[in-house]
Amino acid sequence: MYVSVLKNRMFENKFLRENGHLFDGNIVPLIEMISLKIGKTKYSVQELMDKYDSYFNYNYFLDFFTFSGNEYKKFDANQTQFSISIRDEKEYDYLNDLLMVVVNSKRGIPTISIKDARSFLLQEKSILDLIEKLQLVCESVAVRIKSSNFDNYFNAIDSVLRETDYLFYDIDEDSIESKFFDIELIKQANTIYKTILINSPRQRKFNNSSYIDCEYTGLIDNSIRKDYASYGFDGYADYSGIKNVLPTAGGNGQGAALGMFFVASTNKFFTIVNKDTKQGASGHHYVISLAFGKFVSILNPSSNCPAFDYIDNVFRKNAKTGSWGQWKYVTLLRYISEIKKSTI
Repeated sequence: MYVSVLKNRMFENKFLRENGHLFDGNIVPLIEMISLKIGKTKYSVQELMDKYDSYFNYNYFLDFFTFSGNEYKKFDANQTQFSISIRDEKEYDYLNDLLMVVVNSKRGIPTISIKDARSFLLQEKSILDLIEKLQLVCESVAVRIKSSNFDNYFNAIDSVLRETDYLFYDIDEDSIESKFFDIELIKQANTIYKTILINSPRQRKFNNSSYIDCEYTGLIDNSIRKDYASYGFDGYADYSGIKNVLPTAGGNGQGAALGMFFVASTNKFFTIVNKDTKQGASGHHYVISLAFGKFVSILNPSSNCPAFDYIDNVFRKNAKTGSWGQWKYVTLLRYISEIKKSTI
């Protein structure tokens, strides 16, 4: 099972709306809700759930995402206002105002996220009460736990999860090797529920210009895609080729234009980078020319890549080079479509 972790920013919402066909019982999205807006329009939690229900023919996970002040170096408070507002229960009741909306949706699986930012939940009794209340009214419940909180709560969670439930073990950018004792504990528990390993192989510290031009990058270790079962997990999750970051207020328009093309057969990302940062997003003309020229036999050998179709129809035919957000859309489309083709 592969789970694509996507924050509900503008380009990810667009991706979910336009590519629901990529998701099935084996490829599933986990939506991290950080905003109640799509574009400039604000919705209620219920209205957003109705929209997500309409995108998919299969179940999906929904996590009301929050974060502590030191978890991300840069973020725009205006674009993450909802996430900040749910750190405590002053504005939203975590069970009734949020998770129960997911329970009452057509396809959403409520995901209880245990992390330091959600301090009101960091007691064993609170966690167990919440799980058991959801289990009374929901066929499947997911619990997501950061590795830093694992020792404190795993045994209790393990004792109540059912065969139809899920446990997400989240290591973010940490190496799997550093979690040896946690992994052994999960294996020894002989779990009846599904276990999913979440990792973020594309590290936040690397910017676009860090990647090598016209080569498979060594900066992204995607080995968990191949190895998750050997660690005792039923599935794996990652951010589908993009970084686990929050939206920012934007920059000066400059930066290295990057094309990041996942190749499932090698389990690596082929990167094409325009190192002239002054060109900004317009520098993607360099990426496009090489992707459709010199490297097309590597990147689109069967001429059936939907990401290439998108670049061709949206950019090339309109003499455009694409925005930063559109190229994140391309990265997502390429990665998830490659995963899907590799599982057929």
